[in-house]
Amino acid sequence: MQSSLTKRLMPGQDGAALITVLSVLICLTIIVALLMQSSRRGVNPWARESARAQAGLIAESGIAYQLYLERFSDSAEPDFGKPDSLTAPAAGLSATAPAADSFLFRLDSSLAVPEVRVNRARAFLEITSVGRYRGEEDTLVARFGKALDDSVFGAALTLENGIPLEPIRSEQVIGPIRLKTPSPGIASFPWYGGFSVVTYAAEFMDKKYNRLESLLEKKLAEEKGESGNGNFTPSHPPGSEKDTAMRFPSGGVELVNDGRTVWNVTGPLQIFSKADIRVRGLIHLNNVELYSGQNITFEDSVSGGQITLYARGSIFIHDRCQVEMDAVAVKDIILRDHSRAESGSVLLSVGKASQPAKVDSLNAIRLVNQATAEGFLIAGGANGRVVVGTAENRVDGVVLAPSVWLGGEVNGPVVAQRMICDAAGIRNCLGPGRIDRRKLPAGFVQPLQLGPGNRKSAVFKLLDWRRK
Repeated sequence: MQSSLTKRLMPGQDGAALITVLSVLICLTIIVALLMQSSRRGVNPWARESARAQAGLIAESGIAYQLYLERFSDSAEPDFGKPDSLTAPAAGLSATAPAADSFLFRLDSSLAVPEVRVNRARAFLEITSVGRYRGEEDTLVARFGKALDDSVFGAALTLENGIPLEPIRSEQVIGPIRLKTPSPGIASFPWYGGFSVVTYAAEFMDKKYNRLESLLEKKLAEEKGESGNGNFTPSHPPGSEKDTAMRFPSGGVELVNDGRTVWNVTGPLQIFSKADIRVRGLIHLNNVELYSGQNITFEDSVSGGQITLYARGSIFIHDRCQVEMDAVAVKDIILRDHSRAESGSVLLSVGKASQPAKVDSLNAIRLVNQATAEGFLIAGGANGRVVVGTAENRVDGVVLAPSVWLGGEVNGPVVAQRMICDAAGIRNCLGPGRIDRRKLPAGFVQPLQLGPGNRKSAVFKLLDWRRK
């Protein structure tokens, strides 16, 4: 009898064994492939997240370095001209490289270079930094201001008065008072020499006015502008990816939404108009700049942020509009009918001496009919005025002007030459208004360019930090 070791397979059994082995191998291959695919799905998100985190760190470093330039280089000057680019050296950052609005610098030879842009058209410093790493991208936007200078804004009321302030009630001014001319019955800090309300406002205002006026004049003079008026609707929106600056050197502009659905207009977008600009209806603006040779009007529930407005005439904000804006008008800025200038707004009524002589030479910022504002309200020029009309009106921030009519409340400091409470404007009196320095909003800061001072000693404060 043959041994099992030497027994031969019956015919056909060897083929069946081969098929069995191949089937097992195929099954093992499929199982391994499935396991590898599962592992790859687990690894890829982690790898992308790691690369995205590195891109974020690169973007953060760009913002940090630009902030350093703002304090310790010529880029800290608010009035220098056209931004340029700085190409990074092949290895390391050159200590002698000139400062610029836009710059590139190399952190490490193995890492990407952050791209940093600075927006100087607005009152606060806005830095956008883009970091890229292994196909991933992260964009950060940071907005900085300067800590309030307590020598100017520490007191509730600072009055450069030539005649005494009329008696006030103790609950009308909550916080210290500083008067240039002592007033009977009103305790005040001594006046410090050399300070001028008009000069202090001009330190900030003239630079912004000159820059914006020059930009409008230049753009309207360029060739190939749009002819006639610009009439835009949700079905015919302004701008495109290739056209972020629109010019109307012979007409006006209207953005009108008559529907009930909010129309979002998102920039960067600049619109330059020789005549009036009107924005009406449920329109939300973001990162939009409007420049008018005459007046700008917002009405009927317009909203938005990062808005820059410049008008050679006046700016009117009506009918429940709520906007965060840098607004510069040669004449008046009027908020009314439940409208609101949102947190971080800066309103400047320039009152340039070069205006044509008129019977009404006054330029003013006026809050009437339950309007409110949070930010800086600055009226420049010898006839500049801020009017907080009645108890229904409120300012959360700083009021700075030669004269102030205070019928409502200011939750923050007031800096003026005199307070007025009668139509003639002769008396120096607080009227029914109220000033409460303790209620200044938390984290409130001033525009970087406001007032004299060395930026090396300035304390930069973060206003906003977000990812795009």
